[in-house]
Amino acid sequence: MRLPPIAKKVESKQNIHDFELVDNYHWLRDSNWPQVSDKEIIDYLKLENKYTENFFAPNKSMQDALYKELIGRIKLADRSVPIKERNYHYFHETTEVSDYPIHLRKDITGKKEVILDENREAENYEYFDVGTISISPNEKLMAYSIDTNGDEHYSLFVKDLSNSTLLEDKIDNVLGSIIWDEKNTGFYYTKVNDKWRPNKLYYHKLGDKQNNDKLIYHEKDNTFSISISKSSDYKYILISVSSSTSAEIRYIKADDLENQIHLLIERRKDHLCSADHFHNYFYIKTNDNGKNFRLTRVDDQNYKKENYQELIPCSSQIYLTDFSLYDHYLVIETKERGLPKIHIMDYDLQNKESIDYPDPTYTASVIYSCSDDDGVLIYYSSMNAPTTIFKYLFNNKQLVTLKVQEIPSGYNKDDYQSERIFVESREKNTKIPVSLVYKKSLFIKNGSNPLFLYGYGSYGISVPPSFNSSIISLLDRGFVYAIAHIRGGTDLGFDWYESAKFLNKKRTFYDFIDVAKYLANNKYTSEGNIAIAGGSAGGMLVGNVINEAPELFKAAIADVPFVDVLNTMLDETLPLTPGEFKEWGNPKEKEYFDYIKSYSPYDNVKAQSYPHLYVLAGLNDPRVTYWEPAKWVAKLRDIKLDSNLLILDTNMDTGHGGKSGRFDRFKEVAKKYLFILKVFDIANLV
Repeated sequence: MRLPPIAKKVESKQNIHDFELVDNYHWLRDSNWPQVSDKEIIDYLKLENKYTENFFAPNKSMQDALYKELIGRIKLADRSVPIKERNYHYFHETTEVSDYPIHLRKDITGKKEVILDENREAENYEYFDVGTISISPNEKLMAYSIDTNGDEHYSLFVKDLSNSTLLEDKIDNVLGSIIWDEKNTGFYYTKVNDKWRPNKLYYHKLGDKQNNDKLIYHEKDNTFSISISKSSDYKYILISVSSSTSAEIRYIKADDLENQIHLLIERRKDHLCSADHFHNYFYIKTNDNGKNFRLTRVDDQNYKKENYQELIPCSSQIYLTDFSLYDHYLVIETKERGLPKIHIMDYDLQNKESIDYPDPTYTASVIYSCSDDDGVLIYYSSMNAPTTIFKYLFNNKQLVTLKVQEIPSGYNKDDYQSERIFVESREKNTKIPVSLVYKKSLFIKNGSNPLFLYGYGSYGISVPPSFNSSIISLLDRGFVYAIAHIRGGTDLGFDWYESAKFLNKKRTFYDFIDVAKYLANNKYTSEGNIAIAGGSAGGMLVGNVINEAPELFKAAIADVPFVDVLNTMLDETLPLTPGEFKEWGNPKEKEYFDYIKSYSPYDNVKAQSYPHLYVLAGLNDPRVTYWEPAKWVAKLRDIKLDSNLLILDTNMDTGHGGKSGRFDRFKEVAKKYLFILKVFDIANLV
């Protein structure tokens, strides 16, 4: 199939704010979604897939070579660092041939037992994902959830660990954590409705049918969702009901079989918070006194706001990201000038210790185990340093290395250089952090190096500057790899996120373009010598910047891209739309309609030349529906003026996360890298 499929046009109109919004490709949305059965739509997507496959087929040997190269950097038979929980240490292993992990635990004598082999569970499925695993307090039972088609509607099962048999308990349409009561009689879970919104909290008593489960809480505001956790001392079930701008917290005593729910922090506008409990106190992270949060504690018998004791004050320079509670130590996680810091202190806030790191740009975070552990586990990684798991021992303040990521095919950190630079935005009062890595022997800094630029910039999500063994395949072929820590994430604090929301969303896109121009002007690369990539809301970023500054980029990869922003935000029947009003605004209000329309990638496709473009989608995706990328590609084909490559790859068996097995995931990466290398005409493909 040499010529791409051309989607038919069927004019669909809606009048919004006296504006006629025309969509010629609305027909690509199956009216029965989330069931997709319309033969014409399926046939069209299959034609697109065939056209895409015709690009990859002649390069199969190169793709296979890249795949082997990627796999060669992965220790296939591996084991995670054991995590202490109550009386066991939990870990997972992979074998040379296993697609999925095998979950195990060992007791204090070192005796091991397999508690879940994902490979056996996945045998009959094209797609398989474990949502969560939860062990009962008496450590005899395990509840776990699985998704077998990528639509993120999980089914919950309970296993007796003494004989590895399943109980009759089975619950459908679960999303999120499973939290046991401390009496081992049952557990709490959140259920999604038909719009994939986790708005109901249930309690399940072991042995009962799902239709007998007790409804504990029903959230009727569809901009809010429910999540649950257990306090570090196991005394409370904590219930967070939150949107992106506000939250309330309720609790149930973990041994209360009457499931009586109490309000800890009431809901109020523009107030975000999280909580834990230890030593008869609730510990509360709150932005009530400033956007970057402070840490407080309050007596669990008298927890009115006026009784809060401030432990860590809010700072305009330091962003409080998280905290962990141990028997004798309080561990605080912050970001300072965009880089993570971990601080260990006594509960009287004395004897504070902070951990330093050697690389100019890096990521570090706490891996929480349990409160009586003898130290805190720390995940560390940088752009050129493989992932390391440390343990900071409380008694002697020593930092012990437990595990360093192995690269079986060989890797020398000293062959690669990482940098952290700041790029001035077009507003002249904002500097955007950028993390870079390149191979020293191949970097010339005269503009000749190709560059691979990644970004996201939404929902307050930061892209960590961490080690990526796959990216070495590009670095070893002369690419510079860069992450633009643009506004819309929380890289430089919560205000960094809020400054690129609502009617300021374009700052996210401007920042990315400004970074690309800076890197070209300062000879890290040159204009037109840049590949970019982003997924989901990062795909919206890709779609916008290739509309606005196509000349900067030679190639783009858009992974499950959120590109039909205006139509999606006008449709409240879609799963995420109501909650998204607090990220993008509600286009039923004219001000937001006009603004979203001005940047939505699908609505701003132009008669101009575009970079080479590889677009990926998942038919079962509940987050970014398959028709968004399909419509976008169809419209681009119709309007763009160039003959550059434009391919759409729809996975017909998966959802937002792509294929599930680790080997299939690397095959997808190999295809993306092959696309880039072919477009850039890199000679040393293999």
